[in-house]
Amino acid sequence: MTFEVSGENGTTAAPAPHRQPSALHIGWIMPPFVRELPVGAPDADSAAGDLHTLATEFLPNHSTEDQYLFALGLGAQLEPMAEADVIYAGLCFLETEGRPSVSTVIVSQVRHESDDEEELLTSAREALERKYPDDDYQRVELPCGPALTRVGAAGFTIAAEFSPTGQDLPFPLSQIRVYIPLPGTNEMLIFGLDSPSQEAWDLHSELFAEVLKTVDWGTDQEIEDYRAMSQRTPVAAVEPDEKVRREVHWHSSRLLEAVALRGHTTGGQEINSVTCTSCWGKGLRSPCSARHSWRVTGVAADDLPAALSRIASVVSAHGWRAETTGGGDGLRAWATETAEQRSAGYSFTASVDSAAGVFSAEVTSPCVRTFAASDSVFG
Repeated sequence: MTFEVSGENGTTAAPAPHRQPSALHIGWIMPPFVRELPVGAPDADSAAGDLHTLATEFLPNHSTEDQYLFALGLGAQLEPMAEADVIYAGLCFLETEGRPSVSTVIVSQVRHESDDEEELLTSAREALERKYPDDDYQRVELPCGPALTRVGAAGFTIAAEFSPTGQDLPFPLSQIRVYIPLPGTNEMLIFGLDSPSQEAWDLHSELFAEVLKTVDWGTDQEIEDYRAMSQRTPVAAVEPDEKVRREVHWHSSRLLEAVALRGHTTGGQEINSVTCTSCWGKGLRSPCSARHSWRVTGVAADDLPAALSRIASVVSAHGWRAETTGGGDGLRAWATETAEQRSAGYSFTASVDSAAGVFSAEVTSPCVRTFAASDSVFG
């Protein structure tokens, strides 16, 4: 099996893939202080302008000649990067204990011929171990899926014309490579980190690890669905109007009277706006009713089962329908057409926890899209 290893010392060409090229939208989150190199610039002039901006930002106190040589050195890397299927390259300058440090982050998107991710990662490791036998390898699970990591050392030489000494200048590099298969395709991402700053390697590698956690992708349909959702106007929190609050409290009071339990009542005055189940199922998200939840605690265990039976009898006598839930430890009731007009559309649920000595209730007002409330209740 063959696969392309871009960004390494050499590339092994892969035959035509069995599956279609990636139609995935791929992304990750890069900190703003990591400055992108113009690997995707549309033309040379655009690339030169971007490199000039980078040089002046990174070397503000250096001479124009130094800035020019810096930009020229970066520009010399753009063509090899394009040939190596690099889709992103960034420079990261950090200060550690007052000393500057630098690293580069490079991302390649390459092709392979495997139809199985695990087989791909195994074959990749075997091929890389032959080429880089001294490096450390690990199979990992990233949030985006399985991957293979390679950690090792390499080096490069700064040509004499770009070197501050006027001579070829060798530089040792610490490096990480992470190989991430793209699901359902014959393509793979290769994330690379290189840094000559040995004293700051831990900091740069930790930053690189955080970037890897953000790698994600999506299909055209998923992107379209996300855009449609993000364009919807968010529903602002809405407080129930005073009339609704009074009615909900009134119904809660009648229910509490029917419960007739000794204990400590909690729930206070808070009433929340909610979207009823029917409206939610229709795709509506704006609030259409109100809900009041409360509890009676410290109740004798023997009193709780009788409370549910008592409530069922009272509400049934006033035009409500009730049914038991939760194996007899709960009750659901709603006003029928024979209930007083004031209660049209109201419902409540109740439950008991005998072991804890707690009675819980939830009263819900009618959906404003369905009912026009006017003036009742049980007893």
